[in-house]
Amino acid sequence: MSEPQVDRESLPEGVARRSRGLSLVWLLPLIAALIAAWLLYRDFTQGDIHATILFSTGDGLVKGKTAVKYNGVEIGAVEDFQLKPDAVELGGADGVLAEVSFNRSASYLLTEGSKFWLVKPEVSLTGVRGLETLVSGNYIAVEPGSGEHKKHFIAVPEPPTHVRGDGLRVTLESPRLASVSRGSPVYYRQLEVGQVVNYRLAEDASKVEIDLFIQDEHAHLVHRGSRFWNTSGISIQGSISGVKVELESLASLIAGGVSFYTPKAQAHSPLAKDGAEFKLYESFAEADAGIPITLHFDRGVNLTPGSTQVIYQGIQVGEVSKVKANSNIDGMEVEVLMDPITDDLLSENTRFWLAPPTLDFTSGVNDLLKGNRIEVDLRSGKRSVRSFSAESRAPPKDPRVPGLHLRLTAKTSGSLQRGASVYFRHLEVGRVQGLELKPDGSGVEVYVVIQPAYAHLVSSSTRFWNVSGVRASASLRGIEVEADSLLSILRGGIAFDEGPYMVKNSTRASNGDSFPLYNSRDEALEEGINIYINLSGDEGLKVGSALRYRGLQVGEIDRMWLNRNLDGVRARARLYHRESHFARAGTRLWVVGPKVGLDGVAHLDTLVTGPFLELEPGEGDAQTEFTALPSKPEPDLADTMMRPGLTVILNAPRRGSLKRGSPVYYRQVQVGEVTGYQLGELADRVYIYVYIEAKFRTLVRERSVFWNASGVDVNFGLKTGLDVHTESTEALLAGGIAFATPNNPEMGLEVESGSHYPLYGEPKPEWLLWSPKIELYPALEDNFK
Repeated sequence: MSEPQVDRESLPEGVARRSRGLSLVWLLPLIAALIAAWLLYRDFTQGDIHATILFSTGDGLVKGKTAVKYNGVEIGAVEDFQLKPDAVELGGADGVLAEVSFNRSASYLLTEGSKFWLVKPEVSLTGVRGLETLVSGNYIAVEPGSGEHKKHFIAVPEPPTHVRGDGLRVTLESPRLASVSRGSPVYYRQLEVGQVVNYRLAEDASKVEIDLFIQDEHAHLVHRGSRFWNTSGISIQGSISGVKVELESLASLIAGGVSFYTPKAQAHSPLAKDGAEFKLYESFAEADAGIPITLHFDRGVNLTPGSTQVIYQGIQVGEVSKVKANSNIDGMEVEVLMDPITDDLLSENTRFWLAPPTLDFTSGVNDLLKGNRIEVDLRSGKRSVRSFSAESRAPPKDPRVPGLHLRLTAKTSGSLQRGASVYFRHLEVGRVQGLELKPDGSGVEVYVVIQPAYAHLVSSSTRFWNVSGVRASASLRGIEVEADSLLSILRGGIAFDEGPYMVKNSTRASNGDSFPLYNSRDEALEEGINIYINLSGDEGLKVGSALRYRGLQVGEIDRMWLNRNLDGVRARARLYHRESHFARAGTRLWVVGPKVGLDGVAHLDTLVTGPFLELEPGEGDAQTEFTALPSKPEPDLADTMMRPGLTVILNAPRRGSLKRGSPVYYRQVQVGEVTGYQLGELADRVYIYVYIEAKFRTLVRERSVFWNASGVDVNFGLKTGLDVHTESTEALLAGGIAFATPNNPEMGLEVESGSHYPLYGEPKPEWLLWSPKIELYPALEDNFK
């Protein structure tokens, strides 16, 4: 098939035209160029500034996390860091170069003189720094400098010591630093007026230079003639004359400190200027900044210049500088340098006295090392005084001390000493001011002062007692040690409370009231009755031996002496007030000591504590004269018959191994005991008294049988073998009785106390087979559950 022919000449001709204007394709590159130009402009005007900081170590730096802060505001961050070996800036040591990106707003900080350092948590005796980094992490701090802009810095190892603000900057020179450190306070009259900002060795390394900053408002206190001394740390110096121990406050011991003062002779010297240099003395006495005074003692006293301290209420306010005999050689003149803070209190009302060393937990062993000290009672007055008459011993009382002043009388002072505490329910409420003998020498007077807040606790019925030292009691259960406080062991103490019987019309105590001082709390709070006991002298009793009833102490022996015939001992015992009903006719006393035997042991604790007297109260009239029995009295038949159970009498040809306390068994269960025995009227038999407990009295009937259960019953046969029988181990040792009751039809009726039964030597076989059903007393049975 052929394709159709096309006439090319008949086709229309195309027309070519030229395009006019810019093509849309070129708009995209143009927009991109504009955006790039805008970003470049923004980066130049508002973008971050990159700088480098050279550190000696990268410890604490974290890429992308460690921030740069100024005044607590984050102004940049570490973007990257790299090692820089043999860094010239670090003296050839290896370093770490941190690349930091700073905000454009912080550009003014990147100048010559700016200092950067790493802040991380630091704990030292002088305080805690960088504590916030525990939460936020380590950061780089900056202190701005002044100069041309720069982008390369070297970090400093420590924060700058410069203290901002106006003030006076001076330098102290000292042979040693002691415990002074950066940030240690500077004091004037114990008021903090500045701080230590830096310290360093001098160029020749012969001394230490310490830079101080004094606040501007206190700068006028520093004159060219001012004296600075070290108030930090502890100093101990020893020599033949004694031991010198200097210990300031706990705060200055930890953080160190410097004090200064201007002597009156230098009060008009020129004011110090920045950069002035001063010598740092060891103490205010060495600085000669103290107030010189003279003390006159009427006799020789043991004082050491440079060591003996002057104490006011536990605070050192002075130091002895010189000791010499007076012109008449009948006393001593002691020159003392007082702390300047006492200037206004050295008046005609101030008193000084010599005090011996004491041991106190609040001061440790320092007082013993320091030896004697001078105590002062600083009082304001109308005129300033620099010469004083001093006492060679502390005054026994001082009515000027605020509080309730009381006088306590005792035979002896025990371990009490001046300054001992006075307690109310273990709370310290007062102090012992002093002690002195009575004019006739018959006792001791103790002067105490109760703090004003607790004065209302003392009334006319109050009792005081001595709590000095340690009270101990021993037994087989252990040793009991009692002390009101550890402090009372060392310097004694006094406690008080209301008496055992409050007096309704008792009045509050007044200044000057007198009270007896008892030896112990029991003696103070237990008003008792004295009884007199006749003893043989062989009992082993002594002063302090207890009087007991049912295991409880109801009194004690407080005195013993030979009787008039010299054939015995008289003892005076004090019965506690609540136990006065023992002082009656019919009361029996006997000696209780250790007991060891085949039937057991008892009262072994008396091997340690010693024997005591047991009491059994009587019902008669009041009586104070008694005779102690050598052992516990055994109950007689009448006593046994009065007991609530059942008492029967067994007739036996011999007593055997039975004795008082031997058990009585029913079906090998103990239901009673042997209470006594005696020969019959014709001496042909022995009456053995058996007591059955009330709960089990229905077990004994008219036809009950009793037999001796003591010892061991042994039977042997070729067919039966060996048969050993005993009621119990206790019956084997102490003897015993057993009984049985026939079955119900043959048992008979219940019996009354006093009924007689024969005592057989051994049981018949059929007796052991009896098994009656007997109801015990229900009410009594419930009580025994």
